Amino acid sequence: MSDFNPEQIIRKIFAAFTDFSSDPAALSAFMTPDYRQFVDGREMTLDEFQNHAMSLRRLLKMLEIDIQQIVCQGNQAATVHIARATRLSGKQSQIKVIAFYQFNNGRLCLVDELTHVLNGHDGDKSLGSVR
Repeated sequence: MSDFNPEQIIRKIFAAFTDFSSDPAALSAFMTPDYRQFVDGREMTLDEFQNHAMSLRRLLKMLEIDIQQIVCQGNQAATVHIARATRLSGKQSQIKVIAFYQFNNGRLCLVDELTHVLNGHDGDKSLGSVR
């Protein structure tokens, strides 16, 4: 029996992604070398995702992710989650994200997501793919 649990992996990734005191390079342990992420049609490689994580840490004071829905089947999963961001200025945003995940040998190889700003400010639409 496999220990593969996509929900647990997604929750661990979100915890590491939103822990601004951790090393963003540690996220690569969860992902395959050929990882691809699509955010509102913009593609990111693993290196570009690392740059994205570092950019968010420069722009934001805090980021929280609240999973509203999660469905897992085999090596795939989907979430509906709310990202709550607080910029260094104190301005806050809420972004709804609908995401599809695919895993290869227990590691994340693909994320395809659409974002919708629920509450926010100029530039918040780009937070999901900023580099």
